[in-house]
Amino acid sequence: MAYRFIEHTADMGVEVEAASFEELLSESLLALTDSLTEVGEVGAEVERQVELRAPSREDLLVDWLNELVYLFETESVLFRLAEVGVEEEGGGWLLRGTLRGERYDPARHRIKTLIKAVTYHQLQVTSSSRGWQARVIFDI
Repeated sequence: MAYRFIEHTADMGVEVEAASFEELLSESLLALTDSLTEVGEVGAEVERQVELRAPSREDLLVDWLNELVYLFETESVLFRLAEVGVEEEGGGWLLRGTLRGERYDPARHRIKTLIKAVTYHQLQVTSSSRGWQARVIFDI
């Protein structure tokens, strides 16, 4: 597991580590799904294409996770896999990706915590010789 949940007074936080920024996005998807339900119980029968643009990597991470929350809330889909490509475009960043998951089934997917949104509070995205790290707080 390349993520761990962290203590936060009123919300839920997660720290994610990965070798590349694209892997960081994929790992953050797992962390978000694992906060909602048991990620190991989520299949990969549903596929969605996603395209997002943001002015910074930090904004892209927040938009990415908020898109996953939106798809869960509006389409009742949980995701467990992501193939993501990110490139610089026009002074910002473009994400194109394929998500795989399945429709939420209350008989199989016990909800742990409902997430309202992903916040900018204490948001950190950094890179080093060890790879990429991020800290994200979920509004619950």
